[in-house]
Amino acid sequence: MTQQGTEDFEQQIRALDVSLFRHVDSQSTPADRASLLALQQATRETWDDYTYLEIGSHLGGSIQPHLRDPRCKRIFSIDRRPAEQPDEQGFDYAYPENSTRRMLQLLEAVAPNPGEKIVAFDSDARDVDPAKVEPRPQLCFIDGEHTTPAVQSDFDFCAKVSAAGGVIGFHDAQTVFEGLRLIQRSLRARGQSFTAVKLAGTVFAIELGEARVLQHPAIQRMARNAGSFFFFARARMLYRKHLKDLGHGVLRPIGRPIVRYFTH
Repeated sequence: MTQQGTEDFEQQIRALDVSLFRHVDSQSTPADRASLLALQQATRETWDDYTYLEIGSHLGGSIQPHLRDPRCKRIFSIDRRPAEQPDEQGFDYAYPENSTRRMLQLLEAVAPNPGEKIVAFDSDARDVDPAKVEPRPQLCFIDGEHTTPAVQSDFDFCAKVSAAGGVIGFHDAQTVFEGLRLIQRSLRARGQSFTAVKLAGTVFAIELGEARVLQHPAIQRMARNAGSFFFFARARMLYRKHLKDLGHGVLRPIGRPIVRYFTH
């Protein structure tokens, strides 16, 4: 990256400029993207350099700002590349043309030769040899299969390979909230110190050990009330499951405004 490009990037990351996601489609809202940039900013300002790992890359949308970041020295992408996968609501979601090759091709619009920085594993995270994840990541992001067992398994892998004091972020917290609850319960039962923060949009983050990254001002500005969010998430989940059981037809007229209220 040129000096001018580095200066532009520094200004954009400090401003949480979501245009950093403009080159590759990302299944995220502007609020999600601002929260992810806040996690990136806090991580890069806590550590001199950092490694980023994500589970569930698809097209590489959430990789974009880390690929451009000169402080990010390595990116690990773990994705078993399914054509479709279930989520906790009982729906299956399609992921057409889901391949590492296509992801790297798309990311060439962000930086030349993305494969020089990205190490990709086309597998479930639990099947990846932890010894191959070096250097250890300071920031992980989980956006794979949105079921409770999968989220717990992905978290266990990230906790195993993370650097001391690593942060593990989650996307679509409104869908995987039960997994998040069980993860936190397990950490408390083991006596593991941690800090958990609900950020803007559907992003949730857990920092293992003493809080450093999640105390950053960028994170604190993005912090939201977790209790009310998960209350509405649970109600939304029950409603959507009920719709599925009824064949999606009944209750739809009142369902749309209710779902919009729960998710914004």
